[in-house]
Amino acid sequence: MKLQSQYLSTSKIAKILDINEKWLREHRGSIFIEGVHYHFPQGFSHCRWNVPAMLKWIETSNHLSEVESILTSLCH
Repeated sequence: MKLQSQYLSTSKIAKILDINEKWLREHRGSIFIEGVHYHFPQGFSHCRWNVPAMLKWIETSNHLSEVESILTSLCH
């Protein structure tokens, strides 16, 4: 039986979601919430992304309004 990890590195979650790694890193703390979408486990220098939370983010339309709101505020 193969156990699938619930937490992945930025490079692995980026490949799964087909999202640029740099974009993910830039949006930690704004679109993505520490403790929900990603965690910094003790002893790790890099975050680990919560796979179910990221899949939920991808599958909901709420993130579109968040992104649009951020882009609108940056453009004005």
